[in-house]
Amino acid sequence: MKKLLLFTFFVMGAFQVSAQSDCANAIAITTNGTVSAPAVDGVFANNCYNHTLDSNGGAIYAIWYSFTPTASGEVTMTSNLGTNVAPFSVDTKVSIFTGTCDALVCYDANDDTSSTQYLSTITFPVQSGVTYYIAWDNYWDANGFDFDFNFTSSTCVKPYYFNATTDLTTTSATLNWVASVSSPSQYQVEYGLYGFTQGTGTTVLTPTNSITLSGLTPFANYQYYIRGYCDAANQSPWTAVRTVALVKACPYACTFDDANQVAGWTTSGNGAYGLGATAANAQGGVGQYWILNNSITAATNNWLFTPPMTLAANESVTISFWTRCGTARSLRLTAGNAATPAAQTTQIWANPALLNTSYAQTTAPAFVAPTAGIYYFAFNDISALNTGTAAATLRLDTINVSSVLGTNEFASSNFSVYPNPSNGIINIANDINATVSAIEILDLNGRVVKSQALLTNGNQISINELSAGVYMLKLATSQGVVSKKIVKN
Repeated sequence: MKKLLLFTFFVMGAFQVSAQSDCANAIAITTNGTVSAPAVDGVFANNCYNHTLDSNGGAIYAIWYSFTPTASGEVTMTSNLGTNVAPFSVDTKVSIFTGTCDALVCYDANDDTSSTQYLSTITFPVQSGVTYYIAWDNYWDANGFDFDFNFTSSTCVKPYYFNATTDLTTTSATLNWVASVSSPSQYQVEYGLYGFTQGTGTTVLTPTNSITLSGLTPFANYQYYIRGYCDAANQSPWTAVRTVALVKACPYACTFDDANQVAGWTTSGNGAYGLGATAANAQGGVGQYWILNNSITAATNNWLFTPPMTLAANESVTISFWTRCGTARSLRLTAGNAATPAAQTTQIWANPALLNTSYAQTTAPAFVAPTAGIYYFAFNDISALNTGTAAATLRLDTINVSSVLGTNEFASSNFSVYPNPSNGIINIANDINATVSAIEILDLNGRVVKSQALLTNGNQISINELSAGVYMLKLATSQGVVSKKIVKN
């Protein structure tokens, strides 16, 4: 990355300033170094965090700084310093604003450096001449603390912020991001199937902060990187890797066991939720699972949405899943045309008093798609306020989505697999000159045990490495999705 070191007046080292009590009186930071911040007792701005009280139920306050660069570049701030240990501040939280003090706009924010380090670290891009307001609040801790501030100017800054992926289909997606502060003439995108090694993917250039990727492997997950391409001799660093999940089709399964399986699942809600990684607590005692914790301060309303799924008109979809909870919980399964609570208009199944002290499988009633299109399914934890001393846990695992029409009856009837049962090689033939673009084999728990992009030797797939048993062979073809039950001897 080519840099312009315009801030020659910056002097590294510690310096003392006293933060003021509101945005209008924010102390301007003009040098790189360590800032010693006083106790947090100023006016709080609620644009980045929806707080009215601190974590202990007391008044919420903030202290204010500002920074106005004379060149574009990047700022890194961190309170993750050795000086900020007990009995001093041990938990900080920061918000970055643009706009004016009368009309602040949330630009970025950080609470914790990591899941185990509660001090704050944030890097954000800055544009020449724009004032950025920095507010540290007392939601967790009101004590004074130190933080490091470092600005680096650059003529080519990478994109930092991403908008939602749009125009998702089974084979394409449009990536969208916020333009870089350095306004590069182009952006370079490198992409490949999930898990690809950077440098081996497909690279493309676009003059706008959006690009459509097409001709992708059906139903797959992809990863991508983006950088500013200011000119042939000046490019920004790459962004961190990002993931896009293409539209899925039945049959589909998720066990949450790795990041590839979790790709495309989204959340919404007012309580604690996330992945559990203690394998012994997973269904089957292997891998990961989803945890929903109900609140001890308010009724729970947490949502977990599947990736988008393409359904045919009148396709009858059946969803099975495993749950475990030590106290009664209220869970329901819904369907809708978007991954938002408001769009989940059809309730498929509900149990207001779910209680499984060990894992138990539930098979919900069938959902029949009224029209062809994209659908999302959702698990909604709507448990009542927990009156105990700790949040109660609901575990969700091994979700399988199957359908009657999801295997395109016309295409399926024209495909044959043989020999079946097989000792190791299966031949695939069809009477409609359809091409096969992706193959998956799933076990009876819905886990993908093998996948590949093309058939070998024109029409074969090897199952030599599979254990003896019954499997589901799923083919993405030019005439639709085909599923066939196969048996390995």
